[in-house]
Amino acid sequence: MKVLVSILTSSYTQAQADSCIDTWVKDIKDPHEYIFYGDKLQSLNLINTINCSPDSGESRSRLPEKTLKMLRSSLRYDWDFLFKCDDDTYLHFDKLVKYLKNFDSSHSLYIGNKIFNHGIKYAQGGAGYILTRSSVIKCINSLEKFFSNPKETKIAEDYSVGKALHVEGVELQACNELVCPSPKNVKIDSTIPAKHIIESGKISSHYVTPETMRFIYNTMQ
Repeated sequence: MKVLVSILTSSYTQAQADSCIDTWVKDIKDPHEYIFYGDKLQSLNLINTINCSPDSGESRSRLPEKTLKMLRSSLRYDWDFLFKCDDDTYLHFDKLVKYLKNFDSSHSLYIGNKIFNHGIKYAQGGAGYILTRSSVIKCINSLEKFFSNPKETKIAEDYSVGKALHVEGVELQACNELVCPSPKNVKIDSTIPAKHIIESGKISSHYVTPETMRFIYNTMQ
């Protein structure tokens, strides 16, 4: 089994990407791989980084296009499972690998922390979602169709992936091991993401600052 971890980033959040590199990314070892999908500047200065900037430039509203470019690029790599997350997410990679041993990568799978919105179940993108190769191919097929309709491109990245897969008949399998705490609570108590990883043993936790990311990693060591 081989896992490719794909981390959403940009030059605007370089400090977050650096904290990933300094901590949990170190645990991704052969045969597994990781990529940052960022912008042109990052692709010139960071290893394992591809330029997936939207044609009209970086913007939150253009993240569906950025993710589509990443999904296309991911097929150039050899992997069984793709795990996508944001650069402010801490990933316990060994737990992810152990979790994925329960699944058959030959199936069209879509796994993540469930959100229900506008009649669609989709995975929260920050904490991470899991796709198999056949799911990625199906997702690309529908996302490309969406871009012929400007209204469809102004939705969230994670929702766009969920909707594309729903159209292709691939429904979300919920996983509460990928944690997305309330951002309001995180601002009040920065230890919340750390507790999810260290005390509860979750696979991932979103909204993690660089300082907390390093704290978690050093504690886990």
